[in-house]
Amino acid sequence: MLTDMLTMAGYPVHSMVLHTEFFRKSVSPYLGFHPSATEAPHVWRSFMTDDHTPVELSWCWSAAKDIPKVRYSVEPISRSAAQGADLVNATANVRLLGESLSIAPDMDLYLHRHFRNLLTSRHITQQTDATLQPGVPQSQCFIAFDLLEKGMVVKQYYLPGQTATREGSSNWDIIKDATQKLSGPAVPLLASFDVLVSFIESLSAESQPTVEILAIDCLDPIKSRLKVYIRTIDTTFHSVLNMLTLGGKAPKSDEEVDSLRELWISVFGLNPDSFDMYQPLLFKVHRTGGMLYYFELKANEALPKSKVYLPVRHYAQNDDQIAKGLSNYLEQRGKKLSEGSYYHAVQKLCNHRNLADGLGFHTYISWASDHNQWNVTAYFNPEIYASYRSE
Repeated sequence: MLTDMLTMAGYPVHSMVLHTEFFRKSVSPYLGFHPSATEAPHVWRSFMTDDHTPVELSWCWSAAKDIPKVRYSVEPISRSAAQGADLVNATANVRLLGESLSIAPDMDLYLHRHFRNLLTSRHITQQTDATLQPGVPQSQCFIAFDLLEKGMVVKQYYLPGQTATREGSSNWDIIKDATQKLSGPAVPLLASFDVLVSFIESLSAESQPTVEILAIDCLDPIKSRLKVYIRTIDTTFHSVLNMLTLGGKAPKSDEEVDSLRELWISVFGLNPDSFDMYQPLLFKVHRTGGMLYYFELKANEALPKSKVYLPVRHYAQNDDQIAKGLSNYLEQRGKKLSEGSYYHAVQKLCNHRNLADGLGFHTYISWASDHNQWNVTAYFNPEIYASYRSE
C-alpha cells in the first residue's frame, strides 16, 4: 500500500526505495502480533485505529502543490508488549526512533525527552488498575513520518491516559503542567499557550471536551510545533467554526469557510440545498465519535493554529461515497495524483474489499487553512483485522 501511495504521489524511484526499505526493515517488525484468523489483537489493542490496526497512512494536499505528500503514523509494538518486563510497550518506540536517525538527520530529541518523562509510564513491573480500566487506551506513544524526497520528518505523539489515571489527574492537567515546565530553547513555544489554555478551559461541559494527545516535531525546538489534540461531541458545522477560530479570536475568511463547507458536504454525503450549519450529524455513540481538532503552537507565534479532523468513518455513508466526494472536491481545486483521480486511486489502495461495502478504510479527512493557504489530508486504515480479509 505504501509503494502504491508513493507511486501515485509522483515520488522519484530513489525516494520510493528509501522509504519502502525503511518501512520493511525498521517499521514492519514493530507492527505487533500477526492478525491470526483476522481477529483483533487481544494482547495489545492499539488506539491508532478503531480496529486496532497500528498504522495509518495519509495523502496531504496543500495549496502549494497539486500532488500530495505521503505520510504515515505507527504505534511500534514490541513482541513482549503487555507481558513480562514491557507491560506498557515502552521499548519498541525507543528502538524505532533510533533507527529513524539514519534518514532523518535533522531529528532532535530535546522535546521528546521532556514530554516522554512527564507524560508516559515506562517502568511498570506489574499490572495496575489503570492498565485494565475500560476507556483508557493502552497506547502511550505513536511515531509519525512525513516522507520527503531525500529523508523524512519524524513526529512523536503522547497519549497520557495511563499516566493521568495512575496520578489521579486528567489528560489536560498533566499536558498543561508538562508544557508549562518547558525551559531553555523551548520557551518560545509557549508564546500562545496562555491563549490556548484560556480557550480550552472556557469550553462548555455540554460539548464534553476531552484532551487526547500532545504531539511534537522531533526537531530543534525553535523549528518544532506543539500540537494539542482535543475531541468534542458537538458535530454541527457551527461548532466546528467556533473551535477552529478559537471562539472568534482567529477568524476565517469567507473563502475559507466556503471551502470547509464544501468539503463537509462532500465527504459526509449531505444535500447542499438543505445544509444547516446548526444541524448535527447523525448521532453515534463511540469512543472516537464527535469531532477531533488540534491546536498548534509555534515559537513566538501570538495565536495557535487549528485543524479539524472530520471522522468520516462514523458519519459518512460508505467509503465509496467519501472517495467520490473528496475526489470531486480536489479536482475542482486542481489537485490530483500522478495517475488518475483520487477516486480511482482509492479503489486501487482498498484492494481487500469494495469501497461501497462499508466504512473504515477512510478514518479522517482533515482541513486546515492559514491566510487562505489550505491543506486537506485523507487518512487510511489498512484494516489489517477487518473481517473482509477472511472471506
